[in-house]
Amino acid sequence: MIERLYPERFTHALWAAGSLATFGLETRYSCIAQNRGLIRRHAIGYCPGPELHVRPKPDCMAVMFWTDKADSFWTHLTDSEFAICFQEI
Repeated sequence: MIERLYPERFTHALWAAGSLATFGLETRYSCIAQNRGLIRRHAIGYCPGPELHVRPKPDCMAVMFWTDKADSFWTHLTDSEFAICFQEI
């Protein structure tokens, strides 16, 4: 299970450091739904989008990821995309 992170962890530098394309994924609901296992494997934390200090977004969750190269980045998932990947939250 991923943990809820403080909004301060979601910096502009980490937002610019990657995207779902880092994992070869498109930012489309169908692609996210089909690859939710990969997304879950790499996700390390989340924060509700409206609480962010950098790039706040309503109806979204910010999700922090790690890569195989030990790099981190974060991106937004819509609430429905987040729910399909993380039903337990």
